Amino acid sequence: MQLLLIDGNHIMYSVLFRHIAKAKKRGDREESTDRIVDKTCQQFTTTILKMVRRFRPTHMCVIFDNDATNFRHRISPIYKANRKERPPEVYPLKQAIYERFRQEGIPYMYASDYEGDDLIGTIARRAEEMPRLDKVVILSGDSDLAQLITKKSQLYLINTGIFTGTWVSLRNMKAMFDVMPEQLPTLKALLGDRTDNIKGVSGLRRMNVLRFVERCQDLPTFLETAKGGNKTEALILRHKEHVLNNLLLAHIRCDLQFYLRWDDLKVSTWYKQPAKQQSEGKKA
Repeated sequence: MQLLLIDGNHIMYSVLFRHIAKAKKRGDREESTDRIVDKTCQQFTTTILKMVRRFRPTHMCVIFDNDATNFRHRISPIYKANRKERPPEVYPLKQAIYERFRQEGIPYMYASDYEGDDLIGTIARRAEEMPRLDKVVILSGDSDLAQLITKKSQLYLINTGIFTGTWVSLRNMKAMFDVMPEQLPTLKALLGDRTDNIKGVSGLRRMNVLRFVERCQDLPTFLETAKGGNKTEALILRHKEHVLNNLLLAHIRCDLQFYLRWDDLKVSTWYKQPAKQQSEGKKA
């Protein structure tokens, strides 16, 4: 079993912004919202099919954010508040994609009160418990998902183009991020993250934080039991509550409770190979 988990939001926005830019260049965006939605939906679906052909999974699912507030916004009202307003095409586009996927049988999911990352994390962890699993491939442009990397799960980190990316595994994780997967939430909790508008602890230096992360086995335990130490540790302890909240924001949940039937994610139930590939397969 090889499982492909696709960050649908990332690819959807990449395709959408490309069509919006073309419409602006033509000077007709206001009149072409429906056309933008139709073209984006069509290209998005085609892109998903290309990804299936490229990675050849036995099982796959496209994961979306629900675009509403979730538990992280209750922890921090400013969470992702720095992001630009969503284009008006997003809501009708998602509805069009969902309808297209239902018609074609393409598996997709989203969850209320959680982000797509949490769904990806939960599905990946459940898959890893299966003896017959060979590999999980997570496809996204979001480096936060690197915290999900294990011996069986790898991240294909999309670069500027949808079809170009970098493989991230346990072998090159530290070279790329300075920390191992399980340490990434701690690093983000202390230094913050501009993309998600997570405010780090003021005064901390990255090199000192990296040394701390190497020594710290469990951040909540440290915050609960430590008495002090060097300047870095003292500064972290003075902002205990803030750091704990940041950790909740940065940590991807992998324990969501929902019914999951693996047969519903089987590629063979909906994906039809192009005629050329089918004939080549018969010939072989």
